[in-house]
Amino acid sequence: MKKTTFFYCINFVTIVLLQSIGYSQVGINTTDPKGIIDFNSSTLGVVYPNVALLGTDDATTVVNPQGGPIAEGTVVYNTNTTNNGLITDIYPGIYVWNGSEWVVHYKKRQSELHNQTTMLRTEANFSGGYQDIPGLGISDAKTFTAKYSGLYRIEVKTNFAGGKTESNSSIFVSQAKGQFRFFFGGTPYFFETTAFSAYSNYINSGKYYEGIWKESYETNYVTLTAGTTYPFSLSFDAYDAPGFIGNGSTGPTKVNLINENFESYTVVQTYTPDPECPTAGWVASSAANQCSFCTGKTLNINANDNTNCQQNATAKMSFTPTVNSVNISFDYRFREKSSNYDRFRVYLHDGTAQVGADLVNLVNTSGNTSYYGSLAVVAGTTYTLRFEYVNSSRGLSASVDNVKVTEVSGPISNEGRGYIGNEVDCQIEFTYIGE
Repeated sequence: MKKTTFFYCINFVTIVLLQSIGYSQVGINTTDPKGIIDFNSSTLGVVYPNVALLGTDDATTVVNPQGGPIAEGTVVYNTNTTNNGLITDIYPGIYVWNGSEWVVHYKKRQSELHNQTTMLRTEANFSGGYQDIPGLGISDAKTFTAKYSGLYRIEVKTNFAGGKTESNSSIFVSQAKGQFRFFFGGTPYFFETTAFSAYSNYINSGKYYEGIWKESYETNYVTLTAGTTYPFSLSFDAYDAPGFIGNGSTGPTKVNLINENFESYTVVQTYTPDPECPTAGWVASSAANQCSFCTGKTLNINANDNTNCQQNATAKMSFTPTVNSVNISFDYRFREKSSNYDRFRVYLHDGTAQVGADLVNLVNTSGNTSYYGSLAVVAGTTYTLRFEYVNSSRGLSASVDNVKVTEVSGPISNEGRGYIGNEVDCQIEFTYIGE
């Protein structure tokens, strides 16, 4: 039946064209064509040939019936999707051949570029492990809101360079190395990078070659939902660098004021006892439902979806800085109970009042990630880092691990330290590529 219908349709169009051979225009459903061919209908559309292109450079799937190359201006509807991370990737839509490639028409567009804001000198022995990339770090609270539902390409462009190497009486070459950690929507993506620095004793009585940039790319494809906002961040962990001055880091001494993984820990807290709850406030144990980066024992609290359990507990970890700035990092997970009031909050307290804004404040919102930030403090003052959990009815749980509070002191030297960003900053680019 389809072949017969198609046969008659071809014949109809052929007759129309033959009848109009003496004229310069052809009209279908009209006797007054306004162009070389005029389709007149208020309810019907023109259906282009459906083909599955292999890419925008595909010159073989569509053929010229007269032989030879595809005619410029050939129009098709592509049904295929490729996501190879190449500029030739395609998605469903109308494409026109321009003589060398297929060009998409009526393209849905969304592209956002987020840049590093200032240079970062990395440290191989950084106390928090990962250092935030300025303007793109966890503390910057960056987000991306998808305009469309469908496939997005996320490309992380990074630059890394080594610092100053050791020297000798000849030529010395060393390799610096580290790992980027890109968080998107709570999912971590890791990729490594390397860079080389050198020293030559034969040039100008000794010359260092440092800051030689190495560019790296990490491309991920994710399916997003229109109108949804996704948090993201970028940080870097510089590895130890043998052969570099100071093993890749020179300058201030790192001091751990708190370095706790809760394997052996006595919890200090204020809480309201409730025998209906599975835990007596915060406890250090190997409980289930831990955060993604937590191992072994954690500081955790559990209401277990119990109607009668009403937990209200605040764990306190004290420290006294000797300088006016500290770095704070920790991993955490909060499992909220939908439609019930439960809360997880982390903040700094100086014994009289809260200091600064909340580090974390989740109310009826789940979280499973890491925190890192630098906070201003007053040297000699005793502070407490407080983890507060509030559950008025049928809450679930929270867990915390790998809590570090560190300070640095002493002179800073740039000689042995690695570098990230400078002339070309780290960038994160989000691009919509189709359904």
